[in-house]
Amino acid sequence: MIKAVVFDLDGTLLDTIPDIAGSLNRALAACGLPTHAVQVCRQFVGGGIREAVRKAAPENTPEETLEKVLAVYLSDYPNHCTDTTRCYSGVPELLAGLEDLGLLLGVLSNKTEASTRKIIETLLPGVPFRCVFGRVDGRPLKPDPAAAAPVLDALAPLTPQEIAYVGDSGTDMTFARSAGMTAAAAPWGYRTREELVKAGAELTPDSPADLFRLLASAAPGRADKKFFEI
Repeated sequence: MIKAVVFDLDGTLLDTIPDIAGSLNRALAACGLPTHAVQVCRQFVGGGIREAVRKAAPENTPEETLEKVLAVYLSDYPNHCTDTTRCYSGVPELLAGLEDLGLLLGVLSNKTEASTRKIIETLLPGVPFRCVFGRVDGRPLKPDPAAAAPVLDALAPLTPQEIAYVGDSGTDMTFARSAGMTAAAAPWGYRTREELVKAGAELTPDSPADLFRLLASAAPGRADKKFFEI
C-alpha cells in the first residue's frame, strides 16, 4: 500500500531544461568549448550536473577544464534556475490530488539542494512537501540507495515498500528499485516510456492524470477520487 510519493524534480515535476541548457552553454562558452541546442541538452541530464558537464564537453576534454565548466555552471545556474522553468501540465493537479488522498509528498533530486528548494518555493508554493532534498557535500546521490536515507528519516515510520518514487530517468528507476521503493515512470519528461520500462519502471503512466489513477488505486482510503474533480 502506497502512503507517500517522492518525486524527482527535473523532467518529472518541472521542465527545467531551458534554464539548465542556458547555464550549461554559458559555462561551456566561457571555457572555450562548443555549445549545444536545448533539445540536445535533454540527453545530458539525469545523472547529476557533473555527469551532464562530462557528456556536454568534447571527448577527451581535460579534467581541469571540466572542473572549470562545472564551477561556472554552479555559479550561473542559481541566478537563472527559474527564468523559464515551468511545471508540466497536470502536475499541480496531481500533487493536489495526492494530498487530498492523504498521501505524504516529498522531493529528492541530484540538483543542488539550494536550487531545488528555490525552484520548489518559486514554482510550487504552498505544496505541503514533507521533505525536499538535493545534492549537498557528503550525501550520496541517486542511484545509490543510500540517497534514500534522509527521505526515510523524514517519512518515518513509513517503510520503503510504502513509498513510490517518481522519476524520468534510468537513474531514478534504478534508485527506486534498489532502495526498495515502487519505481514510477514520468515519461512526459526527458526519457521515453520504453527507456524507463527497460530501466525497471513498475508503474508506467502516460500522463500525470494517469499516474494519479495508478497511485490512488494503491493508496489507502479514497481510491475512487476523480482526478479532474480536484
